[in-house]
Amino acid sequence: MIAKKAEDMERLIDELLLFSRLDLRRVPFHWEAMDLTAFLRDCAEELRLDPRMKGVAIGLSALRGPIYVKADREKLRRVIMNIVDNSLKYMDKAERNLWVELSEGEREATVCIRDNGPGIEEKALEQIFDRFYRAEPSRNTETGGSGLGLAIVKQIIEEHGGRVWAESRRGEGTSIYFSLPKIEQGE
Repeated sequence: MIAKKAEDMERLIDELLLFSRLDLRRVPFHWEAMDLTAFLRDCAEELRLDPRMKGVAIGLSALRGPIYVKADREKLRRVIMNIVDNSLKYMDKAERNLWVELSEGEREATVCIRDNGPGIEEKALEQIFDRFYRAEPSRNTETGGSGLGLAIVKQIIEEHGGRVWAESRRGEGTSIYFSLPKIEQGE
């Protein structure tokens, strides 16, 4: 019990430090042109090998061709893992599913990470990207989490020049979306 509490405290301190550094714009970003399609395929494969994902079906719906964005690979991986961690905490069905979808617009690429968890009430949906907000009514620590994971997602995506939002239906699941500006391959 002491080891778990110490681990939880260490994770909370790490998240607080990252959040405050992002808030003060003191986190260096290492920008590179990258193929978002290939990146998501790698992430999906990495998730399939993650022991925490045991019993979770992971689907990937990506476009066939490359979509280029200017991004920090490590920070983008953090975005995806924060969203996935959040989904894992609340999945409540015997058959647990997670889908990663990529779509392309004229100027931006949009990633959707969708789960089949309990969903989020509409009034809470507007606040899930606020710091320290926790959507579960009891606000207890049983599910772990500090209420910073999705706030960190928002800060990282906004630093990339993108936007983030969520859609949810009670009893059916939640979809977290983020979009990133596209670039040409040579940029």
